[in-house]
Amino acid sequence: MVPRNQIIACVIRQYGTGLYRTCVSLDKNKTICLSTHQDEASASETINRFLETYQTGKLNTLGDFLDFMSSIPSQDKADSLEIAA
Repeated sequence: MVPRNQIIACVIRQYGTGLYRTCVSLDKNKTICLSTHQDEASASETINRFLETYQTGKLNTLGDFLDFMSSIPSQDKADSLEIAA
């Protein structure tokens, strides 16, 4: 198996609620849900901002991720930092 050194960032539509979640996976064992949005466009904008910030090397620690999440407009924040294994 080829080692994974890339992140996965995606927008997931929750069919039961109609909301859009922004999720990222930094390794094969954990997924972080950053925010929940009413529309796909704002969710995609958040993912794009995340990728730009990540590529500049500004997201290295959990504190960096929490700072990024606090910069997301309040109506778009996820209820809590969720990490799924």
